[in-house]
Amino acid sequence: MKTNQQGFTILEVLVAVVIFAGAATVLVASYINILSNFEASRIKTNFEEELAYVRAELQLISDVEEAMDGDEFDMGNGVTGNWYSEIEMTEIPNLFAISMFVDMVDAEGERMELTQLFYLLRPSWSEADEVDRARQDLQERMQDFRDDQQFGWDFKGI
Repeated sequence: MKTNQQGFTILEVLVAVVIFAGAATVLVASYINILSNFEASRIKTNFEEELAYVRAELQLISDVEEAMDGDEFDMGNGVTGNWYSEIEMTEIPNLFAISMFVDMVDAEGERMELTQLFYLLRPSWSEADEVDRARQDLQERMQDFRDDQQFGWDFKGI
């Protein structure tokens, strides 16, 4: 007697369901990861644009005291905040080290605080005696460097 088997056994069906469930889980997890990365990228891009706006606002100010006091800003997309800065002249004349502090609140009410350090060349912020003193110090350091050269060359005669 010959039996004609048609269809799948219960074990084969269960194995197929387990494989399908595993593949579906991996695909859903990948999709969720892509969505969260996209959202993080969008938030970072918006945040960087808002920071660029605040830095540009700082660069437009010609008075150093006003630049240190900072200001309020409204981006128009629900982001508001305050900023202020600490400004210090470097050893290079008219070059300032700026620590900018930004406190933002987005449209959802989420607060973000940022500290950023950058350098800015602003002759209008310099005081004449500070610039002269920085130039003199720079010239003295350059002369000391030339005097300390161990190559045997005489830079003074050139």
